[in-house]
Formats: sequence, C-alpha cells, structure tokens
Amino acid sequence: MQMSRSSALILAALFLTTVSTVAGFMVSPGGYLSHLASPGLLGATSGITGSISIGNIYPVCRADSSTGSAPPYYDQIGVLVTPSSGLPLTVPVTWVLVAGCWVHGTFKIGLNPGVHSLTLTSCMSQPSSFGCSEPRRTAIVESGAWTQVDISVTTGIY
Repeated sequence: MQMSRSSALILAALFLTTVSTVAGFMVSPGGYLSHLASPGLLGATSGITGSISIGNIYPVCRADSSTGSAPPYYDQIGVLVTPSSGLPLTVPVTWVLVAGCWVHGTFKIGLNPGVHSLTLTSCMSQPSSFGCSEPRRTAIVESGAWTQVDISVTTGIY
C-alpha cells in the first residue's frame, strides 16, 4: 500500500510538531523538566543528596557488625521529589542491610535551585504504614550547593 503525498506531509508535520513540543518542554524556562539540573547529574553543581534509615525491620534482631543486601522489597522504594513548580519524579535509592536490623539507603539527584518536597514512594501507596506519619521533607536547593536530607523511619518493630 502506497502512501499519498498529502498523507506523508501530514505525518511529517505531526512528527515535527511532536519533536519540537517535547524539546520545548525540556529546554524552555519553566518547562516541565526545568527543575532538573542541566547537564545531567555528572555535571550538576547543585541538588539533593540524602540518606534514609528504616528500622528495625525484623521482630527479633541481634545487632552485629555485618552489612549485606537489603531484602528485595526495598528495591521498590524510592524517593518522590516534587519541585514547587513542575512534575514530580522518582529517584532510585541504593539500599543495604546494616547490622542485620535496619536498612540504610542513599540517593543523589542534580536539581536546579528551588524548593523541593521529598517523600518515600512506599508512604505514597501506604500512608498509614509504620513510619509514614511524617514522611514528607522539604529541601531548599541553592545554586552551586548540594543539600543534605536525612530521613529516619521507625517501624515500631522491636
């Protein structure tokens, strides 16, 4: 089946419109990705670095000095970062099991200056779960600086 010239022109116009719209959102001041640092994280000079502690994660816990892999469930927990203007994005967290009792996570994201709200993704889906009564943190990112955010979640398991 051959495509007519007018159909090809319409498809080309739609394609160019889509590409230019997406590019405009990405690079325009105030576009929906304007809160992300540009260039990417490798060249970012400002943003948020954070650490998360969740514990105890087992009912009977013998603290020792070991570290290891966190239970697989924690790989699904990230940090939801919401700028004061713009769309939220989920930042992955690197988790480890510490002393056989609690998990520790770290994350880092390059962001442009502004006010950002942070919460754990697990608290978004289960706001009444352990440790989610005060899950939201506010961070102010200043130009040329990395803002440290520490989140501690007490599960109530002892």
